[in-house]
Amino acid sequence: MPSARDCSWGSHALLLALPTGAIRFTGLSAPQARSLGSTYARFITADNTAAEAAVVCAARRWTTGPAIDPERLAVAGLYTPLKLRGEHAIEVTGVNFQARLPLQGDSGQASLDVAREDDLVLANVIENFLRILSAHQALAQGGLVLHSAGLVFEGQAWIFAGRSGVGKTTLTRKAHSAGAVVLSDDVNLLLPVRDGYRAYAVPFTGEFGRSLDHTEGEDSYPVAGVVLLEQGEQLAAHRVTRATATARLLVGCPFVNTDEAETDRLLDNLEGLATRLPVIRLQNRREDTVENIMKTLKRELSHD
Repeated sequence: MPSARDCSWGSHALLLALPTGAIRFTGLSAPQARSLGSTYARFITADNTAAEAAVVCAARRWTTGPAIDPERLAVAGLYTPLKLRGEHAIEVTGVNFQARLPLQGDSGQASLDVAREDDLVLANVIENFLRILSAHQALAQGGLVLHSAGLVFEGQAWIFAGRSGVGKTTLTRKAHSAGAVVLSDDVNLLLPVRDGYRAYAVPFTGEFGRSLDHTEGEDSYPVAGVVLLEQGEQLAAHRVTRATATARLLVGCPFVNTDEAETDRLLDNLEGLATRLPVIRLQNRREDTVENIMKTLKRELSHD
């Protein structure tokens, strides 16, 4: 047990090997370490010394507890932790946690505080922490975290971006039933490589994705295209211009698109993606099958 002067939960450590860099959690209790190790087994490195951690995160007791109006944590009706850029760190406050992230985004010291031991392993705590950290890390590495559904067909990832309620989860359910690999129906991580972009398996897989077994599949897939998902009266697909793609995708970059310090880098990364990947506007109906949707997208790509 930690001493009275120690604000950690325990003496256990855990290393998550994520695509944007390894994260070492310290100060975990045994139950916290077991739960995280089980839930995110795919990302656990057996040898805690095998990978150098880009970020070291101290798990701590939140002794004062939450004191924020929950209404301040809603954006367009959706729960969104409050993020502020301070002088020494990026500070994040949620309903049941507070966190500090390194200012430089991709490396440094971090902390994650909860009032109750069990809260740390809740999806709305640990996964929000990882989403926000990954969004800043991806930006520093030339990539993006996009509010989207990531679906893999025939070894290639398609990223279906769109606002909440446009049908991403519905499409994800249909695609999974048709045999597609689901990366996430919430947010997806894209990083540039020599011949394009790759989409990566991530620990924040979304409400539907959380119900699936993610132990199989590749760690990453080449991205075939980014789709701007819309509801419409007929099934139709059209390539959009680079400027339109940049503007439309900007609103789908959570946590960094409201951070003025990241604006220039975010726009550069979006323009880079829109230059190197096809971005297609897709209008679809609830009754459209996945097979017809993919045929329509591939037909539009064949016009190049």
